[in-house]
Amino acid sequence: MANQYLTTSLITREILSALRQKFTFLNRINMEYSDEFAVTGAKIGSTVNIRVPTNAKVRKGRIMDAGNMVDKTVPLSITDQTGIDLVYSSADLALDIDDFRARYLDQPLANLASSIESMVIQRALPYAANFVPNADGKLDLREALLANKLLTDNLAPSERFMLTNTSGTVQVIDQLKGLFNSQSQLKRQYEEGLMGRAAGFDWYETAIMPAQALGTATVGTAAGYLVNGVPTNGATTVAVDGGTGTIRAGQHVTFANVYAVNPATKESTGALRTFVVTEDYAGGAGGLKVSPALVAEGPEKNVTAMPADNSAVTILGAAGQTGVNLAFARDFVTFASVDLPLPENKEASRATIGGPGGLSVRMIRDYDTINDQFLNRVDILWGSAVLRPEFGVVIPNDPTLFT
Repeated sequence: MANQYLTTSLITREILSALRQKFTFLNRINMEYSDEFAVTGAKIGSTVNIRVPTNAKVRKGRIMDAGNMVDKTVPLSITDQTGIDLVYSSADLALDIDDFRARYLDQPLANLASSIESMVIQRALPYAANFVPNADGKLDLREALLANKLLTDNLAPSERFMLTNTSGTVQVIDQLKGLFNSQSQLKRQYEEGLMGRAAGFDWYETAIMPAQALGTATVGTAAGYLVNGVPTNGATTVAVDGGTGTIRAGQHVTFANVYAVNPATKESTGALRTFVVTEDYAGGAGGLKVSPALVAEGPEKNVTAMPADNSAVTILGAAGQTGVNLAFARDFVTFASVDLPLPENKEASRATIGGPGGLSVRMIRDYDTINDQFLNRVDILWGSAVLRPEFGVVIPNDPTLFT
């Protein structure tokens, strides 16, 4: 029987299948918007505005309020082209596809998946609006339960995930190991890296969770920052005066007497609304950029009141707690990949898995006659955006505590 050589089409399909299996974070977020770019001839810089489900203001009484709906959109832009380059000989094309995958694909694709996921996570964390203080610096069940409460308070769907850094995993696993051994979960533990389900979350570990840099401003109110004037409704920048020390993107703050509200009833939850700083703040008087927007009226109301002039700004966290663990629901982030064009007069192939929300990969093959080598480039064109900041919860931990 004649040898069956590996074609670009077969290899591309294998790359796509293997890559999707190696994603941890991306497999658990919204990936439904790739098809939105299908008619645009998408390239770097292409953008679509995604409609985010909005809340309605419940009317009390007979008089209709026809202007109570808000058309809320989030821009999703294609920002990155990421790929790997593969070189192999003509003899390697006679390999079985499983042997070829083990020799040439598995490790490079693991690196590619980690690189893309790392960029998506790093861009999303400065918009994860919720924060759970960690009293002893170790990740444990109490923090997870509080994170679950915050997601419930924000009406997040019940399918929720906890992504831990490696030190957080060590800290939590001994406490929760009795909850992570359900026989029904063993298959998913083996195939998907699932640690288990506890406290309302499916738990996963990642080695690419970035550390949270802490500014020089003292946590609590000791830095002395005060709100300067009353922000306008819908503000994402809060003017502050006084105070000393820097605040880094990804750190969280609260404003005195600004409480979170239930998205449906608009009644106070009794807890201060936390906000995440989205850009590094150099210190002193200026504008502190935060997420989510402060909305004190209308259908998207998320706080009981705007911060008062000269009210205190509290910086959350603790010294040494640079580890980040992320609790989230699916619509916290969206990811889209789009089809790259196939060049003429080249051996090339493109594959997409999953239909709408699919992952699109392109492979182009060239040949080095002198060295009898095939030169291959594998590319993904993609972008990501935070859809619902309130569906992300950061839990810090001290990555040095193991006893």
